[in-house]
Amino acid sequence: MSPKVSEEHRESKRREILDAAVRVFIRQGFPATTMTDVVEESGLSRGGVYLYFSGTEEMFLAIVEEVELANERQAEELMAQYPTVWGAVAALFIHLQEELVRVREGLIPVMIEAFVMGWRKEVYTDLLERRYEQGTSRIERMLQVGVDNGEFRPRLPIGTIARMFSSINDGIMVDTMQFGAEDARTQEQIGGFLLSLRYLLGACEEEERP
Repeated sequence: MSPKVSEEHRESKRREILDAAVRVFIRQGFPATTMTDVVEESGLSRGGVYLYFSGTEEMFLAIVEEVELANERQAEELMAQYPTVWGAVAALFIHLQEELVRVREGLIPVMIEAFVMGWRKEVYTDLLERRYEQGTSRIERMLQVGVDNGEFRPRLPIGTIARMFSSINDGIMVDTMQFGAEDARTQEQIGGFLLSLRYLLGACEEEERP
């Protein structure tokens, strides 16, 4: 009778494999990464890796899911940390700016690469649609809190502003990945968008609130 494997052990091994996959994806790119690469990087047996994942695509989807959960936690933490919604929203772009300084060392290029190459596949279409809805809904919920507490008097529907937020965020990421932060003027783009966003939201100063 084979020994019973605890859930904690399973999660530890799964985490080990995903961490190895992330390192290889970043180093080689998603399309060029094979299961053999991940097996070698992880130091585990081939059978041990296949016990958890059937291929690199399944690993990638699991990693994207983790990124989305992390984004959700980040939004919640910022909303709790800052006294105003505007402070939390601005902090999201500060974090983006910090991440983009080393954009080619992280997962952003891997995700863009995978989505661009696989967008015709149903699994990626569904994933992209789900990520878009989750991302825009997350921003919309944050902005709505500002509307409800009198901090914002939006000049456009909140849902439209949330989608602009997502589009510009993604555009800045692509520009920075392709051209570098200096040539893309990433910091200036982020600062300019924050000025525009503040105007679109009709952000009120503390003393102006009802």
